[in-house]
Amino acid sequence: MFNTLLVALDGGPQHDRVLDLAATMAGPRSRLHLLCVLDPEFALAAGATDADRREYPAAARQQAHAEAVLADALAELRERGVDAIAQLPSGDPGEVISAQARRLQCDLIVIGHRHLSRLQRLFEPSVGQWTIDHAPCPVLVETRDP
Repeated sequence: MFNTLLVALDGGPQHDRVLDLAATMAGPRSRLHLLCVLDPEFALAAGATDADRREYPAAARQQAHAEAVLADALAELRERGVDAIAQLPSGDPGEVISAQARRLQCDLIVIGHRHLSRLQRLFEPSVGQWTIDHAPCPVLVETRDP
């Protein structure tokens, strides 16, 4: 079992499988750190007001979606008796995931796989591959289709 796990979530199709895999890998005293990384181009500043949300609706939608993803994941894990905390940073997902894993001294990172084609990867680099190449600990990738 692993003591400190970082679980990268994006609310995509593999969300439930990634969460289930992370819970399976956690021991009774493990701590799971749930991470949903916001695109920095659309991240609202800390302390954003309702006026900010009206002025930047795309950022408000992104933040609301990420907050809902994390809240649902926390609730599901708590029902299973798994201790978890959530974080909502902004930045390049691969870099943020690796940096947080290093800062938290994680034993394992759990992420999903988007099954991008080679052409898609040219335009949208794989977060999973970047994380595998730069992570300070093992990376467990959920590859099964949802």
